Amino acid sequence: MAEDQASPAQEEISTRRKSRVSTPPDIDTLKRIVGESVPDLADKTYSRIRSGGTDNSIYRVGDGHALRVARRHEAIPSLAYREPVAMRSLKDLPLETPKLVANGLTDAPEEWPWLVCSWLEGESAEASGHVLTETDARRLALFLLDLQGQRRDFAAEPNIDNHWRGCALAQRDEPTRGAITDVAEDFDAIALAAIWKAALDTSACPEQDRTWIHGDLHAANLLIKDGALSGVIDWGLSGLGDPASDYMAGFTLFEGAAQDTFWKASGITESVWRRARGWALSTSVIAYAFYRGTKTPIEKRSRKLLDDLSFSV
Repeated sequence: MAEDQASPAQEEISTRRKSRVSTPPDIDTLKRIVGESVPDLADKTYSRIRSGGTDNSIYRVGDGHALRVARRHEAIPSLAYREPVAMRSLKDLPLETPKLVANGLTDAPEEWPWLVCSWLEGESAEASGHVLTETDARRLALFLLDLQGQRRDFAAEPNIDNHWRGCALAQRDEPTRGAITDVAEDFDAIALAAIWKAALDTSACPEQDRTWIHGDLHAANLLIKDGALSGVIDWGLSGLGDPASDYMAGFTLFEGAAQDTFWKASGITESVWRRARGWALSTSVIAYAFYRGTKTPIEKRSRKLLDDLSFSV
């Protein structure tokens, strides 16, 4: 890579820093356009959903639908392509996923994308405080196996709009090492650097082993119903990539017996496990360096993971 060419993760950090301002269409415009496209939703109530996400604004429309609208320009490609393609393409998965109802653009000249999908009942694992169990671990492992078996014809390549999820870990080397240095006052930087080196030293994902990935498996995107894992939402970072980027969920979501169950049910190789640990470290340390001091859920999640990794070496 040329010295003056930004790496994917560097672009991700730069984009986040430039994208704090939210500029979606106003709700009256959205209600009019959605009502014209889906007449059955014209008279429904639109309720803004509080979310810690940075990419999309979400509204519950009536009882059975959700409206998603990009909050920043960099998130537009995901909402315009990644999410609708995933909702159309992925079939017969063992956990519930949103189904596409309609999507389109607001009026010119803005032409801002919007998407309506089915609303899934349940509460996120994060909001409910649900501690994921061994049963949940088996369910998620089987879900990932089925996801990886889906036809990948229309799955989009890693790019800036999905924060380069699924790319080769080597592409994240410089910013990951930089973030480790930045947070050295809070964590054991030597231990984190050793974990990162081990991930880079393992074999890379072969082209033929790349699969559909969700790209954003954290507690806010897992639905809990009747006390158990029931669904997976928010497919904005999905696409084609190294499945290890989804298997980092083994480090970020599970502990103790549930974590052991997840690894056993997944049946992954040692090299995939090492890459998954590298993904968990890279995404968490970059996020923590960016969100440090904000007291947001993502800062809390990142801190816990980095604490766990620091003491695991």
